[in-house]
Amino acid sequence: MTLDVPRWQRRLAELARVHDVPGVSLGVLAGGEVTTVATGVLNVRTGVPVTPDAVFQIGSIGKPYTATVIVRLAEDGKLDLDAPVRDVLPDFKVADPEVSAAVTPRHLLTHTSGIAGECFTDTGRGDDCLKLYVEQCADLGQDVPLGATMSYCNTGYCILGRIIEVLTGQVWDTAMRELLFDPLGLTRTVTLPEEVARHRYAWGHSSDPGERPAAVPVWDDARALGPAGAICASAADLLAFARLHLDGGVAPDGTRLLSEESVREMQRIHVDVPEPWATGPHWGLGWIRHEYDGRQLFGHDGNTIGQNAYLLAVPDRDVAIALLTNVSSAHELSVEVYRELLSELCDIHVPPWPSPVENGEEPPPDVVGSYQRYGIRIDIERAADALTATAQIVEPLASQSPVKQDPVTFDLRPTTVGGEVFVARRPGDPTWLPVVFFKVDGDRYVHMGARAQRRVEEVAS
Repeated sequence: MTLDVPRWQRRLAELARVHDVPGVSLGVLAGGEVTTVATGVLNVRTGVPVTPDAVFQIGSIGKPYTATVIVRLAEDGKLDLDAPVRDVLPDFKVADPEVSAAVTPRHLLTHTSGIAGECFTDTGRGDDCLKLYVEQCADLGQDVPLGATMSYCNTGYCILGRIIEVLTGQVWDTAMRELLFDPLGLTRTVTLPEEVARHRYAWGHSSDPGERPAAVPVWDDARALGPAGAICASAADLLAFARLHLDGGVAPDGTRLLSEESVREMQRIHVDVPEPWATGPHWGLGWIRHEYDGRQLFGHDGNTIGQNAYLLAVPDRDVAIALLTNVSSAHELSVEVYRELLSELCDIHVPPWPSPVENGEEPPPDVVGSYQRYGIRIDIERAADALTATAQIVEPLASQSPVKQDPVTFDLRPTTVGGEVFVARRPGDPTWLPVVFFKVDGDRYVHMGARAQRRVEEVAS
């Protein structure tokens, strides 16, 4: 079955209008064919319409791209995924000497290194930006212990980018182009702003609840964050990348870029996620692993300053869906697109997230307190019979953020799941975010948005 283009052109425009998304580009691979539709504008200031060939920031969907090149280098015998990072980067270190010596590329690929994951230090626009970035990792602590649990780590993918540079003798941007983009014929996939400017491109937007989206003040993050999320691509190019992993590692011209064994290794489950709804229940090598109706899917989401992107593939139907948006609040739109297309093309029904209930189970008595990871602090208090959380950006991340964000306070509500699973949402936001409490070696943690935070201060309930 292929996409009903006229119907989806109308449906996409309707969804963009309902959810106040300035511009959307949708691509679908089904029946061996790629179909693209687009609606809206690239920038509310210019009014330039979105066309299917427009490039958007794909954010963290770039992580599977970086992972693919790392796995290629491992196949070539240049890298052992289970050997210490120091085998390639002899001077590598973080604050914990034991982690410095023991962390491996596989830890970085699966977000199990525990290294502070939100280090967004700008080390300049030069070709030495990743080298300088890895050097400043020497002061980074641990969000969680090495190998203890999954906690999303942008830092780890920047380190992987530096490994690519050392093994290839090229800057990450060039290595990605020569080892992946060019072999796949990705003519609308780029890494640098000056390359983006050659194309029709989307600008990011954001809005407060109840307000219309406005253009964000900046284009992108620091260049050193490229391996973690600075790739820009069109919907069709995103599907061409997904197709490599659906076709067992073979490029369109028949060139084998990855072995079938490596493709399976990237897609198999390597680690479970304590909070399985926001991103997915499992992680592979770069890929998020989903299970709907007993079917196995893989994909990744990505968000940057004012843009959100989504990629999901269904191997047993050779279907992939790429959704690109230029607003920071596109979650509800993406949920509706996924649910409708997966049902229409794959007979898959996406299960609902946990929802709040009245008179749910009492929260465990020991969950109150202050939880912290690099740059983020969440204070959880008990008010009457409810839990209240206040999240805020703290140093050193506060100084690195290009957009000032005030502390946000929200209630934690018991759910249909029960136990230590709660949901929360910002005032005016329609999306309930799952929040899961759990323990690692007796220490209390909270997991939300794919990140784990350890309780650093207990507060009397």
